Amino acid sequence: MPKLQVSDIIPTSHYVATSSRKTLRDWIDYVGITLRGQPYSTDKHEYLNDILADTSPIQVFRKGAQVAISTTVLLKSMYVAEHLGKKVVYYFQSDSAVSDFSNDRCQPMLDSSPYLRDRCGTTVNVQLKHLGPGTLYFRGLMTRSAAKSIDADMMVADELDEAPEANYHFAFDRLMHSDLQWATSLSQPSIPGFGIDKQFEDTDQRFWNLVCNSCGYRNCLELNWPSNFIPISKAKRKTFPEKATHYRGCIKCGARLNPAEGEWIAKYPNRFKRGYHLSQLFTQIKPVQYPNVATKIMDEYEAYKTSQLKLERFVISVLGFPFAGGAARVDDNLLDFCEGETGFLYESNDCFMGIDQGDRLSIAIGQMVGHRLHMVHFEETEKWDRLDDLMSRYGVRYCVIDAMPNKHSAKSFASRYPGRVSIQYFAGKNLKQSEELFENSLCIPTVTMDRTDSLDALIDKMEGGFIVLPSRSKCDAKHLGVINDVRRHLKNLISKVEQSPTGVVKRVYLRGGVENHYGMALNSACVAAFEMGVTSPGPMVLPVFTKFGGGRA
Repeated sequence: MPKLQVSDIIPTSHYVATSSRKTLRDWIDYVGITLRGQPYSTDKHEYLNDILADTSPIQVFRKGAQVAISTTVLLKSMYVAEHLGKKVVYYFQSDSAVSDFSNDRCQPMLDSSPYLRDRCGTTVNVQLKHLGPGTLYFRGLMTRSAAKSIDADMMVADELDEAPEANYHFAFDRLMHSDLQWATSLSQPSIPGFGIDKQFEDTDQRFWNLVCNSCGYRNCLELNWPSNFIPISKAKRKTFPEKATHYRGCIKCGARLNPAEGEWIAKYPNRFKRGYHLSQLFTQIKPVQYPNVATKIMDEYEAYKTSQLKLERFVISVLGFPFAGGAARVDDNLLDFCEGETGFLYESNDCFMGIDQGDRLSIAIGQMVGHRLHMVHFEETEKWDRLDDLMSRYGVRYCVIDAMPNKHSAKSFASRYPGRVSIQYFAGKNLKQSEELFENSLCIPTVTMDRTDSLDALIDKMEGGFIVLPSRSKCDAKHLGVINDVRRHLKNLISKVEQSPTGVVKRVYLRGGVENHYGMALNSACVAAFEMGVTSPGPMVLPVFTKFGGGRA
């Protein structure tokens, strides 16, 4: 392969995409990037060759851990910035992740290349790298302002499932004025139908298939799992390392497979978006303390499959699949059961309000009718003074607002309504009411509770018929869109088992990138109505259950 010359690095306006001397792979060879002291190579990572050559504008990588795709995408980002002279924005779930990636991954790669060091000039910035005529930005996706701040030619969303889903779409919109419009997403999956898994399902869905040298059959290790991991028989024992128990073999003839000899095969080849599924099943890196890869993977699987927490880690990190073990109690049947006979109300009185804080304020307002909380209004806003209008318009009797992240603003709002607003914390186990000092020694009511317990209680109330949602048939077009968002957020109240840093295993509801803000706001409204000493659920009337023929199971 011929080397590029300095004179070959030409302006974007003259770039010829079909030139064999201007490919990403040629550029990598020319700039001389090294990893851990060795020139970059796809040796033992042959599945990356086609990915490096892929110039499809939209690419999605659903991946396991340690499959080298993050390095590959970073190299492509540098290429687009330095060689094509374009603007690239690399998004992460948080600002701390930005700092870690920029300092620990990006900068060492730039420093390893004398050519790129010269092209960077004097720029030393965690969030911004000048690469010749182009720029490479690193930003967090936790706020919409960060997602909207920079127009780009290429965007990368790293660990997509850890970032707020809605903010990704704002980031994607920043490509609209570019003549390139490249978008790449990569992440370990979390739950089915969310984040990277949702995006992957909309692509051509490419899997790495190993070609059997004996019979020619194409084996997909992930889709056939665990059939391609074949126990070593006594007859074959002498041909394998000592203590090896399994090998990667053809499911048709049993012959040994070479992970380097494969090809990407698309499940839906006519789709425009490119999707790659990457796992550890075809790794060629010999594991420490194991005779071969297959033995290590099967040992881990056998050890982990009896524990939901360990099995989840295996499915996500090794297989690269989302884990379906999370408990989703809210579905369309329950939401239909909760649906009432009236739509949104423009105004009301004696209501209860719950507010969830994020990049925006998500608001839920309901009115007690008997022992049931009838929800009359939902909305999202960025304006804190809108809360004052809603307090008046709905005659809010009591409000509970999430304390974080804008604690001062929450306290300021509460201070304007003494005895009618509490700020909410999630900590401890038992519900606890207290007070905090604010400006001028004013006491602000607080309520503290366990997040999992409170959300369990919310769903219990929904299943018991104590929560009534607006009727979709009685909503206009605007409010129909809102109530559909409410339903979607409530279905994202999904619990899973996880281990705390101290080793405690417990069930928690997903947070972070999952859009469940209306669910959290409804939870706070229920706390205001049922838990603040105002009222409490009582006996239900049987007609409430007629939609389920006598009760919800």
